[in-house]
Amino acid sequence: MKANKYSLIFVTFLTLLSTNLLAQGKPVASFVKATSGEEKKIIVEWEMPAKCEPKIESVQIFRAKKPCSTFQEIQGLNPIAKVDASQNSYTDILSVPGDYFYVVLAETQKGLYKIVIPGVNATTKGVRPKIPAKAAESAKEKEEIAKSPVEPAAENRIRNAPLPNPGTLLGFNQGRAKMSEKSKKAAKELGSQKRPKAVEFKSPYFFEEDMFSPDGGDEYTLFECLRGGLAPKKYAESVQLLQDFLSVHRSKASTERAQFYLGQSHYFCQDYEKAIRCFLTVQDAFPELSKQWIDSSLDLLTIN
Repeated sequence: MKANKYSLIFVTFLTLLSTNLLAQGKPVASFVKATSGEEKKIIVEWEMPAKCEPKIESVQIFRAKKPCSTFQEIQGLNPIAKVDASQNSYTDILSVPGDYFYVVLAETQKGLYKIVIPGVNATTKGVRPKIPAKAAESAKEKEEIAKSPVEPAAENRIRNAPLPNPGTLLGFNQGRAKMSEKSKKAAKELGSQKRPKAVEFKSPYFFEEDMFSPDGGDEYTLFECLRGGLAPKKYAESVQLLQDFLSVHRSKASTERAQFYLGQSHYFCQDYEKAIRCFLTVQDAFPELSKQWIDSSLDLLTIN
């Protein structure tokens, strides 16, 4: 019963994340899925935002032998295919048995958009092609399995030329919340080929109720966590303190604030993917603040 409950929460979170990215018009594939088709085929499907900046020019599909949660995990792989931006599916033809995972990335006017989010633009469950046992056991294929964990598909194979160097990747870092004239100016520059100036790095934010020492209870415990970690800018310690705080059942208000502070702690530790996940969980409680920090995290994630 507990497992089903957590699975439902996880699915809800992924749906929320996909919807948020599509709503912001970011060049990120969503609802990616891979299914076993006819013999030796795996069908990969995805959705792209109808309109986004920078404009999507093509889509690259990567195949791996294990789940991928960051771009670094697929940096050593060549994409198995590069398809038109209007395409929302691709059929991978395989000859080697095994479980395969897929990542779908958009290539924009400013380069490959190097954001990998499990369950959004990366599959989390392995898919096995339907390959006859006799064919799979051939000596040639055994040799291929030993040499390389992933063999690019014979069809639709692209050249092993290096991907174009986009310099500072753009996209998320231009889609900031409309909070200031600076942000509006940045939005007008979308599509420009000029290298952007350094992204603004946010300063720690504290809610008013956490700026003084409460009498006791969850509020006091949270105050002590902040005093020992986030306030003195000990961000790694802050992550641990807040995770310990959240591991125990707390009041709804203190839990939401702690989750927001945990997102900030990950942000200042430069772990922007974890920061985004934290801010997304409390965007209903703090919509404007969450959007600001999500936008800033995405900005920094795309240029690091």
